[in-house]
Amino acid sequence: MKNKILYGIIAFVMGIFMTGCSDDDYSISNTPLLTDESVTTGSADVTVTSATFHGTVKGLEEQNASAYALGFYYGKSEDNLSEKVAASGSNEFQATVSGMPGDVVYYQAYVTLQGRVTYKGSVQSAIMTDAKAITGEPKDLTANSVILTGKLEKAPQEATSGIVISGVEGSEKVRAGVRIVAAGINDNYEIKAEGLLPNTTYHYTAYLDLGNGTVYGEDRTFTTAPADFNPDTDLVDLGLSTKWAKYNVGATDERQLGGLFGFGDMTGFQTSINLDDYASADIYKTDRDVANKVYGSWVTMPTIDEFEELFTECKKEWVEDTENHVAGYKFTGPNGNSIFLPAAGTRTQGNVSGEGLNGYYLSGSINATDNRFAMAYSFDQNAARRTSTPVYQALAIRPVSVAKNVKFVKEKLYNTWEFDLKPDESHYKFVGPVFFYGKDASWASYTNNQPVVGETTGWDAEYANIKSWAITDPSHCNGTMTFYKDEDGNDKVKVHQVQADGSYKDSEGTFTVDEKNKTITMTIDPLNAVEYIGGITRTDETKIKVMSLSDEALQLGVIRSSDGQLMIYNYVTSDAKNGYVAKLTAWGDGGNWDGATTVVSGGSKAVGQYTVKLEITEARTNGKVYVLDLEGFAAKYPKALVRIDAIKADGQDLKFDANKFHYGDIEDNGNYRIELFNIWGSGTAQNSPFRASGGPGDAGEPALAFNKTLEVTFTVVSTTSDGTGVYTPTFNAVRGWGEGEAQLFGYNDGSTLKVVKSDKGQYSLENNQFDMTYEGSGFEGGTIMTFVEIADLYGFFPGTHSTLDEFYLDGKAVSYDKSKVVDANENPKYRLELFNCYAATKDNCAFGVKDGDLMRELGFNKSMRAKFTVHSLFAVPQW
Repeated sequence: MKNKILYGIIAFVMGIFMTGCSDDDYSISNTPLLTDESVTTGSADVTVTSATFHGTVKGLEEQNASAYALGFYYGKSEDNLSEKVAASGSNEFQATVSGMPGDVVYYQAYVTLQGRVTYKGSVQSAIMTDAKAITGEPKDLTANSVILTGKLEKAPQEATSGIVISGVEGSEKVRAGVRIVAAGINDNYEIKAEGLLPNTTYHYTAYLDLGNGTVYGEDRTFTTAPADFNPDTDLVDLGLSTKWAKYNVGATDERQLGGLFGFGDMTGFQTSINLDDYASADIYKTDRDVANKVYGSWVTMPTIDEFEELFTECKKEWVEDTENHVAGYKFTGPNGNSIFLPAAGTRTQGNVSGEGLNGYYLSGSINATDNRFAMAYSFDQNAARRTSTPVYQALAIRPVSVAKNVKFVKEKLYNTWEFDLKPDESHYKFVGPVFFYGKDASWASYTNNQPVVGETTGWDAEYANIKSWAITDPSHCNGTMTFYKDEDGNDKVKVHQVQADGSYKDSEGTFTVDEKNKTITMTIDPLNAVEYIGGITRTDETKIKVMSLSDEALQLGVIRSSDGQLMIYNYVTSDAKNGYVAKLTAWGDGGNWDGATTVVSGGSKAVGQYTVKLEITEARTNGKVYVLDLEGFAAKYPKALVRIDAIKADGQDLKFDANKFHYGDIEDNGNYRIELFNIWGSGTAQNSPFRASGGPGDAGEPALAFNKTLEVTFTVVSTTSDGTGVYTPTFNAVRGWGEGEAQLFGYNDGSTLKVVKSDKGQYSLENNQFDMTYEGSGFEGGTIMTFVEIADLYGFFPGTHSTLDEFYLDGKAVSYDKSKVVDANENPKYRLELFNCYAATKDNCAFGVKDGDLMRELGFNKSMRAKFTVHSLFAVPQW
């Protein structure tokens, strides 16, 4: 069995927690000591008459050796591991068995706890042979590339050879690294490794893959040269808020792909799928920021907002450079300067896909709602969008400058602001309501991170650390400050200021902005806390420093009268702090216009799932107007997408077809509405979402009757994209994960799918029928995976449904059970899954019964053709 790749969400299994004090000392816990993922079957060292198996286990570090047993099951076939040998070691263990020349032995590492529970790794194979792989010396070493050499002895011609490279030491970790295959079988060979990091030590070994086992050479190391990075020539000013590097991390030229990196991977050759090996929080300018480490303090990893600025503010052109065998986007900035981003593909473990077709670029941000995923930006020739990828999925990195050129946009001031401190002492963006900095700190030093002479350092004070002596209660920060233009176009400001006795004082004045120096002059005090914390120095001519300004945050710097230093007031917009009211209205016969509300978070924290529950005393006998309104949400986020996940009447799930709902600012009043049913609305009365077809008209929908409670669960999917646009379906097939085994990822014949939204807010599909043919070889014996994939579609529409209409191999129609071709996903990618030996179809395949991991009925010599249809974006119930 080949090593398994984890897709999407990692499953955690409840189990038995064993301690190692004695044979009888164990207890039941909700957290297992081990799982099968804890045990790894490693490589084997072979001679002509023996094989030494290697294995590793994680989780026994604190256990007594008497509490567990280590070893290997082995035998002459994968399905018959009838022999057993005990192993020596602890976290790493090994055992040797003997045999005859040419013997193929299958083996599986195991760990048994207390003689009761056994955990196993995958099954691997080895062949007893006198063939050898000898690791040679490195040559032509640069900062980003090296030539590595190997030598073979007694190698059969049908074998494959090459070099495997790792960023970590230890034989098993090196052998689990990234393989680079040599051309042909030669006694002496060499490969070129690229995408390396400057001034970094790598570990490598030669290998000879015999099909039934792999022979390895000795481990060796090399260290790349230091980087020659010049911020004056290697960063490009496009006229945006940051400068972009000319080339990817691991490259020296824009036409080179560079390296591929997991989130927090500091070498580019990390192949582990263990989440603990990667970062789980934002990594900008930390020791896990590979761009910052490699090129010093000049650069860092980009933010998603910086990617979106690049794609929206620049003119972009898809370029295919046939001479250099690279494709990607050329971006020309507002000032005429340009950069090129190659479609460098992506890598999971050792398997690279999408080179020349897809660009996946990593940011320094973790997914705020699930730290198993990192935020990234993806693109192909047809579309580009933000996405999230598993932290172990390796992507390209294009650095940006640490020093920024963030534009001061005065229009962002025109909003209502509040201190970023909630009644429960939590916050939206800033760790405290006030920070303390040197008097010379400014927009230049604080927002743009530019060097400024003088006192600029400071303390970002957490509220808990100043509560006892500064702002002693969150209510002391209550109030609002609103910047606006009056009817004559004059700049005005209103402050609704809390007083020491809890009352409020209202002030109104004018303000002027010095956009060059980023200061504001106000005729009234800005919104303060009740405690002035040393008081502030001001007159009507005092210039208040704008330290930062964004769509949802404002920081103003005032001079403290006590010491002449700077105090920064941290504000966020009222909607970001307080969120938006989501109101469920359910009117029908038997009741009034009852409604229930919940609060949806504002700003970047809006994305997530919410539930609103209506409780009534008068039963509804039908539904006439059932709508969910997020008040003011569409005005703030005109491209938002909100979907309905579940509707319960009196605790029972209602069936509904969300394809028939209407979404968005339907009434043009700034509210985001999902029209569930409305006798006067956009058409649900004639085409009800709560029945297979037709509608009750103005008589009301009886399916919406309930006696006591109506509960709606909904998800804010995105505030920046409503899911409309062009998507690219691709063919994908895998013969196996071994070197030389065919792997097809990301094949597209130019066809695209379009998601559109009507002026009444209803989603539909265009160009949704496909007839795609792939021509190629290497899949004659079958596949372990065959599927159609559409990037990003599942992230917006997890209820997407498609069918495989016809299927041909080598020009001949193939019969299959259509009901077993299923909708699947590797979130946020949608998949129409024909077969996947690791997923739902592994034991229930439409094409037959698998042979080991292979579905031989999906093998082909020359071509694979599929006709398929994407029918709907939301799940359609069985009525």
